[in-house]
Amino acid sequence: MTAPEPESVSVEPADDARRAVSYLVAPESTEYIAIMGVLEASSTDLTPPEVASLLRSRGVDLDLRVVEARLTKLHEWTAVSARSDQSHVRRVQDLLFRNFRYTATRQGRQVQRFYDTVLAGTTVMREIPLQSLNQVVTALEALAGDPAQWDVPSWFGARVNEVFTAHDDLDASLVGAEDTLMGLADRFDLDDSGTGELKRLLIGYATRVTVELDRGADRATRALLSLAPSFDRLAELTIAASEAAELIGRDLLAASKGGSRRDWLGLRLWFDPARGRAARFQSRMVRAIPTFHANLRRLHTAGESGTSKARALALARACLDPDLGPQLYLAALGDHSWRKFHGEADDPGAGRIVPWRDGPQVAVPPGLRTNGRSGVRGRAPAPLDDRAAKETLEAARRERLAQHREYLLEILAAEPGQTLSQGAARVALACLMDAVRQTPRGDRRRAVKDGLACSIFFTGAEPAVLRSPTWKVWLPQRAIVFHSPQTRPQLPAMTDPGGPVAMYGEEVVA
Repeated sequence: MTAPEPESVSVEPADDARRAVSYLVAPESTEYIAIMGVLEASSTDLTPPEVASLLRSRGVDLDLRVVEARLTKLHEWTAVSARSDQSHVRRVQDLLFRNFRYTATRQGRQVQRFYDTVLAGTTVMREIPLQSLNQVVTALEALAGDPAQWDVPSWFGARVNEVFTAHDDLDASLVGAEDTLMGLADRFDLDDSGTGELKRLLIGYATRVTVELDRGADRATRALLSLAPSFDRLAELTIAASEAAELIGRDLLAASKGGSRRDWLGLRLWFDPARGRAARFQSRMVRAIPTFHANLRRLHTAGESGTSKARALALARACLDPDLGPQLYLAALGDHSWRKFHGEADDPGAGRIVPWRDGPQVAVPPGLRTNGRSGVRGRAPAPLDDRAAKETLEAARRERLAQHREYLLEILAAEPGQTLSQGAARVALACLMDAVRQTPRGDRRRAVKDGLACSIFFTGAEPAVLRSPTWKVWLPQRAIVFHSPQTRPQLPAMTDPGGPVAMYGEEVVA
């Protein structure tokens, strides 16, 4: 039986945008990039001899035939366009030869600028402009809080322009910082300067930025959720407020950011508390922390500053101090049994502390010299009967478990904001702190600890409070729900931003 012939698969040719990138990965990419740099910088069409002359002025010496071949290939890849040069036609035969002037196409210019700005240079971390974050959040809250002003083109256009302009600046700088952080986090062989840079990013700068981004993302998400039903209208008003609205309506120009529903949806995804850019930056910073610790331990050990030998030498150097050396020696070694290896010197004029090698001799038992061990000989003694101690420990453990179950019942039965006993409040606080450290999943942060689950919701209303007889913990603009690990509580119902918050827990069955 012959095998069936495979069906023919038709492969569609790549569009212009993908073909224009081909010269970046070609074997002669260096020559192509140099030629595209000349064409992109020129405001007029250039002939092959003019391209070769400009290349030589930039330090790239290529033969004219090579330049013509490269320009022909770039024309096939739609990176450049060619037109016949009529000014150099002197006879009819000139029309039959290649007599073109070349210029970069729109796709070619975009690819060359992408190479110059992203691929060619070294990635430099820019300062993250928190002022831009504040502008985005303020403008979104103004749009969400005053829909009546949408009909004023000047006011509406200024707010939309402020949102997307500041967001572009914030996004570009945050991406650069994230790339730098990931580049350092993937390396476990950083030197002193690299480890110092990672420390500065994690402790001195990125931590504060992460806190501000988290707060700003929460506020922006609230505003975008209220604007979500009006995304189509916002896009239409953005186009209407533009000075080129007529050209945009005829598809001669593309609308600026904010002129389509996709722009507003992308803004909402960017500020998503669980999967947005700020959340990803925070998770990457957490990933970099083990790398930072590993490099510190490696550098600490490699420099002999963390070994026992290094610590002993440091102690010896400190004990050489003429005034504080004896006191430091006694404070460090006075409680140890090896103090017996030093004694008082016979010469009263010598120092109070005698070096170990010059101290009195200690006799070593013969058995220790021959067998390398000491102690009694004969049958080993029977093990001690510790059943009573084990029973005492087991009874104490059962008592602690019973007390913990009572604390759990008290927490689950309590109303929001109710004062708990001291022990129950400590159990609830431990579970709450674990939930605060978790990454948001959906509409909540959730953690389970010692049989108790805690869910934290963002409400934007009055703060939640955890009370004990002697202290209280406030959680601004959040709702706290303690429940069993097997259940999933509902999202707390919100009234207006200044009103109370209704928290839904669960009933406790004794």
